[in-house]
Amino acid sequence: MNTPGSGTMALRGIAAAILAALTVSMGGLAFADGRDVYSLKQGWDFFRPASDMREAAVPPDGDRAWQQVSLPHSVRLEPLNASGGRNYQGPCWYQKRFTADDGWKNRNVYLHFEGAMQVAEVSLNGKKLTTHFGGYQPFTVDLTGQMDLGKANTLLVKLDNSDNAEVPPGKPQAQLDFTYFGGLYREVWVEVLDRLHITDEILADKAAGGGVFVRTPEVAASQAVVEVQTDLANERDSAVQCRVKQELVDDAGRVIAAAVEDAELDKAACRTCRQTMVVENPKLWHPCHPDLYTLRTTILEGEKIVDNRTTRMGIRRIEFKPEGLFINGEKFFASGFNRHQDHPYVGYALPKSQQYRDAKKMRDAGMTSFRSHYPQDPAFMDACDELGILCIVSNPGWQFFGNHTWVDRLNRNAREMVRRDRNHPCAVLWEPFPNETNYSEKCARSLNDIVHEEYPGDQCFTAGSGETGKGQKYVDVVWERDEANKYQDKPVWAREWGDSVDNWDDQQGRVRVARGWGEIPLITQAVNHAMKLDAMLKNAGGGPESTRFSGVCVWAGIDCYRGYHHQPFYGGALDLFRLPKFDYYFFQSQRDPTLKVKNVDSGPMVFIANCATAYSPSAVTVFSNCEAIRFSENGKVLATQQPDAGYVLAHPPFTFQTKTGKVEQSTLNMTRDLAANSESGYIYETSEYKAEGLIGGRVAATHTVKAPGVMSRIDLEADGAGREFTADGNDWMRVYAKVCDKRGTVHPFADDLVAFSVEGEGAIVGNAAIGANPVRAEAGIATVLIRSTATPGRIKVRATAFGLKPAEIEIESKPPVATELK
Repeated sequence: MNTPGSGTMALRGIAAAILAALTVSMGGLAFADGRDVYSLKQGWDFFRPASDMREAAVPPDGDRAWQQVSLPHSVRLEPLNASGGRNYQGPCWYQKRFTADDGWKNRNVYLHFEGAMQVAEVSLNGKKLTTHFGGYQPFTVDLTGQMDLGKANTLLVKLDNSDNAEVPPGKPQAQLDFTYFGGLYREVWVEVLDRLHITDEILADKAAGGGVFVRTPEVAASQAVVEVQTDLANERDSAVQCRVKQELVDDAGRVIAAAVEDAELDKAACRTCRQTMVVENPKLWHPCHPDLYTLRTTILEGEKIVDNRTTRMGIRRIEFKPEGLFINGEKFFASGFNRHQDHPYVGYALPKSQQYRDAKKMRDAGMTSFRSHYPQDPAFMDACDELGILCIVSNPGWQFFGNHTWVDRLNRNAREMVRRDRNHPCAVLWEPFPNETNYSEKCARSLNDIVHEEYPGDQCFTAGSGETGKGQKYVDVVWERDEANKYQDKPVWAREWGDSVDNWDDQQGRVRVARGWGEIPLITQAVNHAMKLDAMLKNAGGGPESTRFSGVCVWAGIDCYRGYHHQPFYGGALDLFRLPKFDYYFFQSQRDPTLKVKNVDSGPMVFIANCATAYSPSAVTVFSNCEAIRFSENGKVLATQQPDAGYVLAHPPFTFQTKTGKVEQSTLNMTRDLAANSESGYIYETSEYKAEGLIGGRVAATHTVKAPGVMSRIDLEADGAGREFTADGNDWMRVYAKVCDKRGTVHPFADDLVAFSVEGEGAIVGNAAIGANPVRAEAGIATVLIRSTATPGRIKVRATAFGLKPAEIEIESKPPVATELK
């Protein structure tokens, strides 16, 4: 174990008051004291032309029908099915007026964009400041000296998400396997800093530099070393002397380690400070126990705080070996998902609450890794840190290789994705190559070198492939089994598995199933995924414990839209509205029943993949991670049995043969419970299945399914999923209207047209023109999106449908944390 260098001190076991209240938290970084941060979520003017105005710098005077909007914002509310190029593609404008305070005169002012799709021209008071190319990466604009202080300033952002062969991904959207929706779809904010400050990672543009860079080179249960690199800039007119103070704070607010170093900077100079702290008995970050710390970096002149930043981090060590992935010295098999970031109606414009909810729903299914074709929202990465999801961070691209300009931008994207996400403990693999692309060997070597240059040391690992496999000789981890056979000295990760089609023209397949298609397709999807995962593990040498695979990511976790097909991709375990299919519970059944994870649905589970109707299969599939299942029908135990034989899965499915299916047992036309019909002599039964999961002979989990009676009422459920509803003008929440019988059983065949109305501080996203309200139930559930206003308060949601008892639910929005710039 290394000893901390000179000028460093380690504080152990010292209780400290919790750090000063943070002004705002964004993208894993929180700000307070030395820098002022203002949200730019509210009060934007928006214009989308009715005809093509691609070359216009500003909308013509006669066309300036501005609409007031909040961020994140989609260039247009899209129809429920936005696949096949239905999404808006073209230019649009956003305008924001704000007052630049006189107190900003001797300070630096930065304007931060988390993402803007996809070519962004930024102007201030009629002067063009920059053009940014690429919709998935952040960028920062230096406004210092550009503003009229004490006066109103006008910020204008022109966006264009049209096809552009010089901007990754580059491939025309009509040929693309996903859709890039337009708009200022991620957040924007302003930072006001002292002229002596911690630099911005993107604006500094330094390899392996800029901002704060945290690494944990030595990690053990008894002791860990934390190295912090801080990049300082002095833009004052004279030299300065300051102190750089690092404090590592646990979740109870205690300072558990610290370091202080003196620093001197000449005028107009930069300096990088490197400090080391030793942490005794650290809580190590791991998917099974994702413990996090807060690193507070403070710049002081005397006792005055001139700048600070807080960085959330985890102490962990990653190793990829030919035999698999090791976290903190322990072998770990990661079963995960791929995800596109779109959502019905709003395209890419998901608020941070929904980024978290997507991550949580997949983690609740037992999934411990994630991948996509581009960098995700910073809030999604934060959620992966919190929930214990290993992330493969990917460079934007899909089956396309462009010209020199495109390659230059691909290289820059590779640098910036590392600079943005390098402090996330969840980020364990970097995928610099565009997905499934026939790139050159020179490009492969360059991209791999870029990532290792940006993240030096032994904790950086790359992965990727192409149509010709040119990149495999350079990366640290190879994709798929065939490539693994060629590179025996490299670990393997199955980046996409589980999807299959009859042919690539028609795009149908046994695992591509809409949730409303009924039990047989849903069971077929889930069982096929079980068999595919099992076969993959067998071919790799056995079950998860013995396989060479470091991890596997199913394609995909959530249904999504596509450019090249008029039908959405239906192969997800969750549908477009994040409602689970039977497939979801197969994945959930693969989790360890003995493991309890904080803030995650974990432990024993059991799920009956059957609706117990007169049309349901008499062979009932049950998914569970328990040792055995005791299965009952109508109160009578049919069997107690072990999982189905022949699998190497951690937890294979169970199959039970039932007696259900007689016409006289059908309750599809019934409104009563068990009752004798004296005229016919039949006994009408409400068929009921009960599965009890047994561990050590004791019941550890239970699931009951009752046959649906006649549809009679609506039940409402707000999809909070661990996040509050924020009154910031553009947070939104899903509300599910469930069409039920009088016992509360959701009817799987219900397709009623449900109308929603709202009272209070909320509004419905969309209308009948795009199928958003009223909306037809699918498999008994209709979903509406409720958007908050900028005023906190209660929101009453009401749902009605012909012939059904209506329902109401109240949700409440809370005040936002961020300070808005007016």
